[in-house]
Amino acid sequence: MASLNYKPDGQVLKEFLKNDTFFRGIRGPVGSGKSVACCIEIIKRAISQKPNPEGIRKTRWAVIRNTNPQLKTTTIKTWLDWFPEEDWGGFTWSVPYTHKLKKGDIDCEVIFLALDRPEDVKKLLSLELTGVWINEAREIPKSIVDACSMRVGRFPSMRDGGPTWYGVVCDTNPPDTDHWWAIMAGETIIPDYISKQEAKMLIKPDNWKFFNQPPAMEEIKDKNNQWLNIKIIINLKIKTTLHKIIIVIL
Repeated sequence: MASLNYKPDGQVLKEFLKNDTFFRGIRGPVGSGKSVACCIEIIKRAISQKPNPEGIRKTRWAVIRNTNPQLKTTTIKTWLDWFPEEDWGGFTWSVPYTHKLKKGDIDCEVIFLALDRPEDVKKLLSLELTGVWINEAREIPKSIVDACSMRVGRFPSMRDGGPTWYGVVCDTNPPDTDHWWAIMAGETIIPDYISKQEAKMLIKPDNWKFFNQPPAMEEIKDKNNQWLNIKIIINLKIKTTLHKIIIVIL
């Protein structure tokens, strides 16, 4: 029997997962839970999809990573940590990598694509999708993000009732200051060397929203700028119980 126990690590992840905006991006340091939150977003949308006339909740997602090695060793590994084959069904390791989650009335197809494989890019541009998860978006050009935005909202078909929600979610470690993410999130101004035409493409649409996830380690200073202690907050999942451990180093 498949089971899933998840608790967002902090208020930012809660707000990210509760939000229904078309495009949502979450940035944060390594180990802050942003990639796991995107995995949970996929199953959350699968569960909330309105059933078709046959009573089945059908969704289809593409998961994007910059290179095939990164896709296999990082993105897919994280995915299978939360949706193991023994609980959620076999993973297809031939290209395109695919995981079909079929539990109860859920029918969720997840296709994993790498941008260093021309056939994967071609596949992406032809897919009819409910949503896209772009993993480590600082490595992905804006043109691909725009292409992903054009492929969502196409599954399930209107004959099956259409998608209850559709859109794009991204996660990333902190990007460079002149990256499209930093510019569109309002963290920096558009550099002078970018053309006016390119600059127009970097104006944040109203249906885009960015979130900043704090690190798992919180460093605390006193009024004299001296270190007082370090708090490490860890969410530890043991079987069906989620424990929170707080370690204080004085």
